Amino acid sequence: MKSRVQLRTLIFLLLMVGLGTAFYMHKKIGYPFVPREKVPVWTIEAKVEFDALDEPVKVSLAIPGEQALYGVLDESAASDDYGYNPGLNSKEDVTFRKVVWSKEQAEGKQELYYRVNIFRRTQAVQLMGDVHLNEVDPGYREGPLAVAADQLIAEAQKYSADMETFVAHLNGLFAKKDNQNVQTLLAGNTSALARNRVLLNVALKAGYNAHLIRYLELGETANRVPLQSAVFLHEGEQSILAEFGRVQPIETENLLAWQRGGPALLEVEGGENVRVAFAMRVQQLPATIVQQSAAKNHLASFSLLNLSIEQQNAYGLLLMIPFGALVVVLMRNIIGVKTSGTFMPILLAMAFLKTDLLPGLMLFALVVSVGLIVRSYLSKLDLLLVPRISAVVIVVIGIMVSFGVLGAKFELGIVESVTLFPTIILAWTVERLSILWEEDGPSEVALQTSGSLLVAVIAYWVMGNSTLKYLVFVFPSLLFVVLAVILSLGQYAGYRVSELMRFAPFFDDGNDAGGKV
Repeated sequence: MKSRVQLRTLIFLLLMVGLGTAFYMHKKIGYPFVPREKVPVWTIEAKVEFDALDEPVKVSLAIPGEQALYGVLDESAASDDYGYNPGLNSKEDVTFRKVVWSKEQAEGKQELYYRVNIFRRTQAVQLMGDVHLNEVDPGYREGPLAVAADQLIAEAQKYSADMETFVAHLNGLFAKKDNQNVQTLLAGNTSALARNRVLLNVALKAGYNAHLIRYLELGETANRVPLQSAVFLHEGEQSILAEFGRVQPIETENLLAWQRGGPALLEVEGGENVRVAFAMRVQQLPATIVQQSAAKNHLASFSLLNLSIEQQNAYGLLLMIPFGALVVVLMRNIIGVKTSGTFMPILLAMAFLKTDLLPGLMLFALVVSVGLIVRSYLSKLDLLLVPRISAVVIVVIGIMVSFGVLGAKFELGIVESVTLFPTIILAWTVERLSILWEEDGPSEVALQTSGSLLVAVIAYWVMGNSTLKYLVFVFPSLLFVVLAVILSLGQYAGYRVSELMRFAPFFDDGNDAGGKV
């Protein structure tokens, strides 16, 4: 009785803490429980790496500002004992903005982080201010580069009527690799950035207002996002974004201009082997959350949104695992579904979230089927348990690698995604099913495998629910509620649904016999 009272008290406290914290955040910060109007918010993280030379270090990184379609929600930086100056330019400045880290002395590998939250505006805004215009490189004012550029400009202008057609014809000329003028301009310029600088200088020499833009394409969550370059040209009210070798202008709707004009993207004094990498996480957040975050509510500083992008991506999936565990508890203890392993369905559901459901089911069936065949052969060699399982692990990895190679060879994306499955779990599943086959026969194997897949599919639907993802990410205290529900089911010792269905005919016969059993 004492343990039952303690359990009920614990369940009550968990419910109070979980629901109370969620309601408090709802009232104080304004986070809605039901997503209404949603605004895309991209968290972009720039990671700067370099090797310090045991001398004073100064690092300058160009950063984005307010833009017509995108606004800066907030920004922050992280560094190890570095001075940080975030206020060199206001975020409303449409010209060159930068942040600066500095340190008296540093040695060895250094890592600096800058993070910014970008939201899409519901309506485009008109920004004031002129972008810093680039000047023609001195090499294009006289000499062979100037002569080659002038000849290409004259030829392109002969067949153009405005700025857009001029750039189109100019890029068409750049595509002619046998043209001597093109060869002169492109000599040594092999990177995309260098070639866009060629396009910029030719456009400036032709008399157009232009500057270089480095941009990120805002899309899905990714740990590595390439920073691309292009040339922005404008004349009066007309403007286009052009890329070297591309005839058609670039669509700008999903592009974030990280740097517009200005000096280098990244400058490091006192360091070498400089690298910068970008990661991105996108969320569809209610407009009220964006508004409250823009208001700098101090309670919002405790949100998961303040973690790094890699941590947010990891926690976004990790926070859904308790709901998968709840599905397993309900299906096993209440419904009575048999599974191969207690939490294998959760791992399968996590794999299905990466591969999609139908491809995941097909790949699971393929890998397990081939693994069972190999395992049946290994059983004839009289191996001990640990070496046998280790051999199965290696065989399963070999199967997955083979599928990946075949997928790459024949461009089968479904087969390539087999690598997302948990290898050790698959190997152990093959081993368990093989032993079960030997002891209880194929019918029991089919029963437990189908049960595992059924629970995994239900867990996949629950863990992939967008509303549930939103709720648990914004209100992580709801995990206490999930824990309370699981604990409340922990002492259930009644009949399972499968048992009630199994004995239903028995009770029906008893009722027909006069209600006596």
